[in-house]
Amino acid sequence: MDPDIQLNDEDVALLLTLLRNGGQPLTTQALIDALRRRSEPAGDRDSA
Repeated sequence: MDPDIQLNDEDVALLLTLLRNGGQPLTTQALIDALRRRSEPAGDRDSA
C-alpha cells in the first residue's frame, strides 16, 4: 500500500482550479497525474 501523501496549499489550489475549469468531469487518476506532473523536475517534463 502506498504511503499517505500530504498536499500543501498550492496543491489544493491546483486541484480546485482543475475541478472548476474542467470542461468535463475529471477522473481521480487525472487529478493524480496533474499532481505528479507538478512535482516532476522541469527536465523530466520536457522528455515526456
